[in-house]
Amino acid sequence: MRRERGMVTAELATIIPFGVAFAFLLLWVVSLGLTQIRIADASREAARMIARGEGVDAATTMARTHAPDGAKVSVDTESGTVTVTVTARSRMPVPFFSGVGSQTMDSASVAAVESP
Repeated sequence: MRRERGMVTAELATIIPFGVAFAFLLLWVVSLGLTQIRIADASREAARMIARGEGVDAATTMARTHAPDGAKVSVDTESGTVTVTVTARSRMPVPFFSGVGSQTMDSASVAAVESP
């Protein structure tokens, strides 16, 4: 019985780094999902604004406000449709690891121009 003393401590010391790595992985996946939702909402709302007749500058400003920092917004209007593409870089929300696993994500939304 005395030989097994400290065995649980050694096993726990082995498992803890994997648990921490798994927690960071989950945090990264959640941040990717939230970034995708934010840029999809921004592109959809901007496309709807332009389709309703509001200005391109106002829609672009709104999209940049709702998208993550540093997002790029492009607008393309042709033959009765408006396409707004928002591109942003997703980073890990932990400051020390912000460069790890960063991904460029984009979302494009198309809306038909409404005629008065």
